[in-house]
Amino acid sequence: MPSDNILVLGATGATGLAFLHEVLGAESGPRLTLLVRNKGKLPEDLLQRDPSRVRVVEGGLANENKLDEAMEGVTAVVSFLGAYMSLYYLITRSTPTPIADSFHLIKKVMRKHGVKRLLALSTPAHALPGEVYTWTQYITTQILPPAIVPQGSAEMTAIAEVCADPEFDYTIFRVPHLNTGSADSKVYAGRYGADFKGTQELSRASLARWVWREIEQNTWIKDQPALGNY
Repeated sequence: MPSDNILVLGATGATGLAFLHEVLGAESGPRLTLLVRNKGKLPEDLLQRDPSRVRVVEGGLANENKLDEAMEGVTAVVSFLGAYMSLYYLITRSTPTPIADSFHLIKKVMRKHGVKRLLALSTPAHALPGEVYTWTQYITTQILPPAIVPQGSAEMTAIAEVCADPEFDYTIFRVPHLNTGSADSKVYAGRYGADFKGTQELSRASLARWVWREIEQNTWIKDQPALGNY
């Protein structure tokens, strides 16, 4: 809605940029506040689509003053922050979680400004209690990620655990492999199991559209759906 002001974290990443393209491509979309470490990574043509709807704050996640500035007037926070593959962590098997750790400060600033709505990206490596898997789902979501990307798997699981805070109206969207497919691809949201219709592929553009609709419709409040194109 035009009255909304969405704080976007991870706006310079591929999925964050897909979200900006989706939202700014609509004439009556919400306002966006972008907290970025380097404004120069944002495409200028994208920022100029509707300058009245975009506010950029340069700063890191550990900078409370910048977080405080960015949170002013915000109605929802959406995070596309995620871990990257690292040969170092693969070899050392170490699993630091700096992004997840930063959410403690983010939530503190949200409380200060009375912001309740929080949407955060995670992956199926974060399993829910009682969730049932087919063998294929179990291997691709629970076995391979911690074996191949131990730090990334730990980071994404920790993000979900920190953000699934009952004090907030959270939605943790757990995504599989992301690709460059169409925004028109159908997205299935639900729990893993034999009835899960989604594949282990999801286009960033369709994810961006799904997140925006979720902000508008609030279908998955205090829930953690797994997503997939189908």
